[in-house]
Amino acid sequence: MLPRPARFRKISITQPFARKPLITNTSIRFNRYYASSSSSSSATSDKPLKIAIIGSGPSGFYTASRILNSLPINTPSGENVEVHMYERLPTPYGLVRYGVAPDHPEVKNCQHKFDELSNDPRFQFFGNVLVSSQPSSSSSEINDTPRTALSTYTYPHSNKISFKDLLPYYSNLILTYGASLSNPLSNVSGSSSSSNPLENVFPALGLVSWYNSHPAYENLPINLKGIKEVNIIGQGNVALDVARILLKPIEDLKKTDLSEKVLNELSKSTIKKVNVVGRRGPGQISFTTKEFREMLQIPNLQYNGIDSELMNQAKDFVGNERMKKRLLSLMDKSIKNGNGEKEFKLDFLKSPKTFLPSIEKDSSSNKVGEIEWNLNELLSSSSTITNTPEPPQSQQSAIPTGNIIMARSTGKTLKEKTDMMIESVGYRSEPLSGENNGQDWILPFDEKRGRVKNVNGRVIDEQGVVIPGVYVAGWAARGPVGVIASTMHDSYLLSDLLLQDHFSNSSSTTPQGGPLNSKPLKGMPESLIKSKQQGGIIVDLENWKKIDQAEIKNAKLLNKNKEREKFTNVKDMLSVL
Repeated sequence: MLPRPARFRKISITQPFARKPLITNTSIRFNRYYASSSSSSSATSDKPLKIAIIGSGPSGFYTASRILNSLPINTPSGENVEVHMYERLPTPYGLVRYGVAPDHPEVKNCQHKFDELSNDPRFQFFGNVLVSSQPSSSSSEINDTPRTALSTYTYPHSNKISFKDLLPYYSNLILTYGASLSNPLSNVSGSSSSSNPLENVFPALGLVSWYNSHPAYENLPINLKGIKEVNIIGQGNVALDVARILLKPIEDLKKTDLSEKVLNELSKSTIKKVNVVGRRGPGQISFTTKEFREMLQIPNLQYNGIDSELMNQAKDFVGNERMKKRLLSLMDKSIKNGNGEKEFKLDFLKSPKTFLPSIEKDSSSNKVGEIEWNLNELLSSSSTITNTPEPPQSQQSAIPTGNIIMARSTGKTLKEKTDMMIESVGYRSEPLSGENNGQDWILPFDEKRGRVKNVNGRVIDEQGVVIPGVYVAGWAARGPVGVIASTMHDSYLLSDLLLQDHFSNSSSTTPQGGPLNSKPLKGMPESLIKSKQQGGIIVDLENWKKIDQAEIKNAKLLNKNKEREKFTNVKDMLSVL
């Protein structure tokens, strides 16, 4: 007979969910690599460090910056170092350019780290270059990227290079290409990733990329005219970003770097209500106090607080955890700004079961009109909180262990009207390589978790063995968690680990035995040189500055009070060059 299930007990949210450091017991003083002694000089001067970084977002440029700053150019250890950064778009910055909310310009200040790299002659940027070894239906073409339900964009203007052609030129490979796919709700009929997707159902990644002018989502079919009520599934910061952009007055958004095309569409919006819905309770939301407080400051917004019974349960779960208590206190208050013509609502204990098409008589399209929810209750392994359900005997083996709160369906459902659904249920990375009969190196990838297989940033193969010289940082390593500050911290730790491995005398940490070259070939890969000779445009730092200046100039020509008018497609970017 199975043991009696544990009852709930008061939990501390920060303790079980605190993210472990990327690397433990690693404290490296930079002067270890400065060749301040003759022994250091002899150990490092004949050992080239030539690094390829795939991806130019925060984790990429923080990693590059740390490595180059740790090995000054005027030292024996630093003079034999090169860092090449590859990006499939002509523009750098990754998530900072295409993911950060446009009304949060202060978050984009980290771009200066990338800009500083341009002053170091050991750093080179190769934009408009797609590194991928995905198998292709055509033997002469590399398939650019896995296609999603909403974007079949394949970076047609990019210069393509496989790992087989790239790796001989480098002693180390660092993967920092982020998480550019949406977690699917493929088991929910009518979702964007289902076999029968409905119109006006979008993943948050798609909508965020659209309003931030990512070329892959330039033509996302967004039409906000006639939309009155929007439901967002998920309660993280991205969900609140989307809600805020949809509810904010257009006059406030005109001051941002949103393109005129996006602003024109947002100006047609008829949205009156946005519901942000979670599968668990108020005590388990993922957004921050700062994000929520900003929501409550939107002009003419009404927010009616949270059901008292739910709030009391949440406070019981949170206990004395100060930050959560402060957020719950803020969530518990009702507000009405101005005329309160727009409503923001937090809803809980609901999971999507089915998205249903509209049944309006004059609707000839396949637009979403209703959502059917599974209604949930909370389960925990707690042993002191008593006002919570106990699972039936058949589900006892699924009881969570540790300080974990999870949602379980009650078997009840509820249908509600909706005009648009946004799926904000997380991101995942792309595999970049696939089965190809041994003709190319295969990047070990965890399909279930949607990230590169690694232990503390060192990439491991299918047997769990570390692959010498290959590393991963940022969301490609740990999934889409944390903010830019935590990404910087992890990138710095990963950089220190790589330097420790590289300058170690241990043969197990040298590239020998892995896919890389302990004596890397000089210059840039030959296949890219050929691509350039055939008319391909590789965007270096000088070319990127031209694109950057063109966007700034476009804003001035439009006589708009904003920093830049972003290009929304690659063709227009390259036309500047």
